Amino acid sequence: MATSVFYNNFQASQEQELLNNLIIESIRIYGNDCWYIPRKLNNYDEVYGADDQSSYEQAILMEMYIENYDGFKGDGNFMSKFGIEIRDQVTFAFSMRVFDDEVGVLTTQPRPNEGDLIFFPLNKKCFQIR
Repeated sequence: MATSVFYNNFQASQEQELLNNLIIESIRIYGNDCWYIPRKLNNYDEVYGADDQSSYEQAILMEMYIENYDGFKGDGNFMSKFGIEIRDQVTFAFSMRVFDDEVGVLTTQPRPNEGDLIFFPLNKKCFQIR
């Protein structure tokens, strides 16, 4: 069976832009304002692949949509002999065009990196991107 001649997915940039605009608008309607805090690598060790002296110097306000609205996922609170460890997880969704416009201009990074922070002001918690 041949593909339909009425739908051309490769030259439909206007429809793709419309869908992107609808996604951005829905995130602005149903989402929350969160602070995206990029990590700055100060002393990156290429052998170990880690930076033990990272710093967080700027915070950027961005709208994000919370995908798990019924509570945080994860293991919850974990009590060990070293103290309490909070293992809450949350899934945030945001538009990559908004990320490029808000964060990419200031930090020149094309996507969120591991180790960056997201501060959720509704419950005053800070989450690390993994």
